[in-house]
Amino acid sequence: MSIRIARTAKGPIEYRLEGGGSVVLVLNGGHCSRNTRLSHEQLVYENFSVLTPSRPGYDRTPAALGHTAQAAADTLASLLDTLDITTVSVIGISAAGPTALAFAQQYPGRTQRLILESAVATEWDEPTKRLARLLFGRAEKLTWILVKLALILMPLKTIKAMMRELTTFRVDDVLQCMSQNDIRFVKRMLRSMQSGTGFMNDIEHSVDRLQTIRVPVLVMYSPHDKSVPPKNAQRVASEVAHCELYEVPADSHLIWIGPHANQVWQKRLAFLRA
Repeated sequence: MSIRIARTAKGPIEYRLEGGGSVVLVLNGGHCSRNTRLSHEQLVYENFSVLTPSRPGYDRTPAALGHTAQAAADTLASLLDTLDITTVSVIGISAAGPTALAFAQQYPGRTQRLILESAVATEWDEPTKRLARLLFGRAEKLTWILVKLALILMPLKTIKAMMRELTTFRVDDVLQCMSQNDIRFVKRMLRSMQSGTGFMNDIEHSVDRLQTIRVPVLVMYSPHDKSVPPKNAQRVASEVAHCELYEVPADSHLIWIGPHANQVWQKRLAFLRA
């Protein structure tokens, strides 16, 4: 199905709904536009419906609908109301972690289960926020123009620069282990990215009282993730009662590529079907 706009009680929300069967609500991470596909769309071939909204500030969903993770969760509930969807399983990716957690916390009756993938669950530190405001505030459009131009002119150096922020390993070693399919994945991801005003929302999102979450939770993370360190996954595991922590031996934040990507896929699938 093509991109649509839902006129909800909260305001207009852009979304894509594909497939048939139980609905999986996929919340893409920071900088991900409507065109960013990390493989979750393939759940339609496993008899799921995949609902992918543009989170507040991204694409055509207004930033005002999600200045906090809690407001963003309310916005998602309004989208489900408009689409006449009662319950969903939720996948929160990277910077969408707080919104996914807030939704499970505020709408337990609508949440069948929650999967967090390389997801943020702790507050952003101030140096990271300052750098984010510099690159993705008023300069956001220019930043992405330069990144995408660099991807054309010097693709390897651009990928190397990005991967340096995503792994605790020596970046040359990580690149050497990446297959051509992995490189193509990263290129497609970078070409699709646009922060809009959404990332300025993301860096202010936080969620507390995780012990009130009662739905089953699966947390998948890499111990070698530099951008979202393991402390995020460990916080959820320590505070949520029904939580399974799954360490992926991936080289970086990108647990959807590399030799262990199929393990991630199978683990996700088994949890959704449980």
